[in-house]
Amino acid sequence: MKESISYTFLLDIIIVFIAISFFAIISIMSYSKAYRVNSKIVNAIEINEGYNKYAKEKIDQTITSYGYQRISKTCPTKDGQSAINTNNNRTSDGVCIYMFDKINEDGTYWYGVLTYMSYDFPIIGNLIRIPVYTKTMTMHYMG
Repeated sequence: MKESISYTFLLDIIIVFIAISFFAIISIMSYSKAYRVNSKIVNAIEINEGYNKYAKEKIDQTITSYGYQRISKTCPTKDGQSAINTNNNRTSDGVCIYMFDKINEDGTYWYGVLTYMSYDFPIIGNLIRIPVYTKTMTMHYMG
């Protein structure tokens, strides 16, 4: 006589599949938001030819309009450079901006932008933070 799969075991498999699918969809949406904010910040820096007050205004506007979660975060060093938008190496908006200009002696520089995709669970809080890092195109000093 053949044994059949019990209903509770089958229900457990379905619940696990739904949970994994839900987590995958949430991950894709969170990465998409972090990358979109990151891309807009890079565009603001490139359009304003560096991180200045105009780029900062555009960055603040972007963070607000996309609903990016502002968190106080310590910025790690990237390739020996500290973040330039921090106060004592801490950022209040969850975005770390790095300037790389001492690497090339041919008058070029570029910026790196680090944002985080985060999972904010009720009661537990921000348990998982995954960094999303991009670089701007190479810019040239004019003068």
